[in-house]
Amino acid sequence: MNNSYQDSVKTVIIASLKVLKCYRWLLDLYVLDFFIDNHWRMLPNSWQDSFYDIDPKALGHILMGVPTNLMLPLSFLALLKTLNVLCLPRQSTYKSSNNVSFLSDNSKFRNLFLKHVKLKKRHEISLMASVVHNVALNSSCNSVIDFGSGLGHLVRMLSYNYALHTVGIECQYKLTDDARKLDLELEYTAKKYFDEEKVKLLPRPIHCNETLSTADQLEKLAISSSINNHGLIGLHPCGDLGPLLMKYFAQYDSAKFICLVGCCYMKLSDTGYPMSQFVSRHDNRLSYPAREIACHAIEAYCDKLCKGDYNHLKVHAFRAALEKMLVDYDPKLKHSPIRSVKHTDNMAFESYCAIALERLSLPPAASLNAARYGNLAHIHWKRVVVLYTLRLALAPLVETLILLDRLYYMIEHGIHCEIHAVFDPNISPRNHIMIGKKISLNV
Repeated sequence: MNNSYQDSVKTVIIASLKVLKCYRWLLDLYVLDFFIDNHWRMLPNSWQDSFYDIDPKALGHILMGVPTNLMLPLSFLALLKTLNVLCLPRQSTYKSSNNVSFLSDNSKFRNLFLKHVKLKKRHEISLMASVVHNVALNSSCNSVIDFGSGLGHLVRMLSYNYALHTVGIECQYKLTDDARKLDLELEYTAKKYFDEEKVKLLPRPIHCNETLSTADQLEKLAISSSINNHGLIGLHPCGDLGPLLMKYFAQYDSAKFICLVGCCYMKLSDTGYPMSQFVSRHDNRLSYPAREIACHAIEAYCDKLCKGDYNHLKVHAFRAALEKMLVDYDPKLKHSPIRSVKHTDNMAFESYCAIALERLSLPPAASLNAARYGNLAHIHWKRVVVLYTLRLALAPLVETLILLDRLYYMIEHGIHCEIHAVFDPNISPRNHIMIGKKISLNV
């Protein structure tokens, strides 16, 4: 990669770190402590004045870029503009250069790849398979290894639809057994629509059980001889597994490309972030709450706000009021594990408490003066929603920093790397695919 590209990435990383450091006070909050720590008073005075009575619907429009007549603080408008400039684009930009498929052109057969697959996963595996096949062709590879393969939906499509040799690595034996059964079920059905010999020629996925903790383990995996020059793929590998695959990819020549979709940033350890030497030399701290908010779905959330569909968000104020009630009763109860409660229309705070406290040995809600805390939630619930929404506005920048840190790690190892928004963010919020290749060909 040329120096100008490296410099532009470094510039965005440094600017992102500065912005995130400036707003750590907001990112590091737990919304459930809203009343305990008086979060509203932590906002700049101008923000407090502007957002005190704002309709969450209007805030949703603002974050979606809809023009408004509201007088907003210049510091807030500057933040929105900065986020727009620094954050990775979230609308799909990737265009595959090939549409080759071997089996799914048959309309009766096509849906079999999507059988037993939820709608979100259908969207992801269809697009991910197309991207992986395209990168494999450009990297002169005919085999891939999928880590965290689950029921094998992705490798199944890559094998039977794109004729790639595939290995699925999964730590749960039950999922691996079920994946093999689904392979056989697909082959049985395929023989009804295609020549049996054609089906036999297609490579059946190999499913393996392995729990990975070091990059060296990957080199020692006992894999079929058909898997030589291969690519690594991971569709939402959890926590440190994604960084682990990247380290293996950088260290070993046998892996020719990598396609990785991030997930569960809050589970990253110090070995998973930061990865690049460049980011490591700067003040790069991202707290657990900051990394956790980066995994939330900002597009779907703002869309609901814009439609006025936000009454269910009262549950955040209920939880914060409950936290205040518990800590007032006994400070040792702070951040106690509470049963998740789905808010329903007209749900009273006392009803919420009865469900949430079911597993805690506490006096009845009435004896804890729940009505007073319920009134607190009723008065301030929109401000709790505003605070959460302001935190969520920063989420794409947190993810951008994590992804650019990974990209720069690749650059430091002399590897061509790109990041593309591939999935529809309204369907799959973690929608960027990082593509690394050891040959400098255009995707």
